[in-house]
Amino acid sequence: MTVHYLLNCYNNQILVKQVDGEAEAFHVNIQSNSNPLSFGNTLYAASTKEQAVRIANQLCAFYSMARVNGYRLEGTTFRGENKPDIAVEDVLKVERTKDEMHELLQRA
Repeated sequence: MTVHYLLNCYNNQILVKQVDGEAEAFHVNIQSNSNPLSFGNTLYAASTKEQAVRIANQLCAFYSMARVNGYRLEGTTFRGENKPDIAVEDVLKVERTKDEMHELLQRA
């Protein structure tokens, strides 16, 4: 496994890693800073490193907005009290601007 990108985001790290034997699969993972020996949960798989880095940055931006709006990340779902769930895949499957991500939170 090779880590290609590492991003600090709140009390977490978002990693882009390539698993040995999977030449065309770049995983976007999130892990807690309190458990740095783990490689966290895989939230998305991209076909290129560039796409995975873009997704990692988008994940951090949305995660930051979601936290401010009362959401927390549980597994592969953003959850908030008295708020509808938002699947991580729905956030990351298309490239979104910050305005589009904010609108996604407001619609939820």
